[in-house]
Order: sequence, then structure tokens, then C-alpha cells
Amino acid sequence: MANLSSFVMQEADRQSSTQEEVIDSNKMENFYNSALSSIKQMNSEVAKCADKREQLHAEYGAESFAAWRKEHSGQVLTEHQQALVEDNEKAMRGPVSRKSSAESR
Repeated sequence: MANLSSFVMQEADRQSSTQEEVIDSNKMENFYNSALSSIKQMNSEVAKCADKREQLHAEYGAESFAAWRKEHSGQVLTEHQQALVEDNEKAMRGPVSRKSSAESR
């Protein structure tokens, strides 16, 4: 969130210093507060989804998820898209899989 929040604040400063027309500062402040609030909300939802996904992986196992993902991908994606999904999944699951393997020892 820090990167996106920093971007919003930097952009607000840049726009306020280069603005040709005067925009009501209350409206501008409300807009940026709303944007920052939305960022926090989205990050919270992403974290909840990640937690839920990890719980489901723990319950059903990575092998089941891989089989389901492959079956679904084969039905709705091109071969190139399927490869991208698998590459992304490997990148995302890599550290978790190593952690799980270490914990099971």
C-alpha cells in the first residue's frame, strides 16, 4: 500500500503546484481521502483472499488445486494463457511450498 499511497500523495502535490484552474481544496482533499481509503480496503480484501486461498490449499492440497486449475484453464484459456497462469502460480506458490516442505520435516 505504501507505494500506491505515496504515488497518490505525490500526484496531489504535483497537481496542486501546476494547476491552472483552482479546484476547491475540500473537494480535492475528499477525493484523495477517498482514494486512500479505497486502497486500504482493497489491500484488506486482497489479504483476506490470500488467507482464504492458503486455508483451502492446506485443506485440499496443492495437487488438487493444480488439477482443478489445469482443468479449468484447458476449458477457457488459450495454450499461451494457460502457460502464463502456470508460470504465475509457480512464482506465487514457490516460497509457500518450500515453507510447507520445511514445516513438514
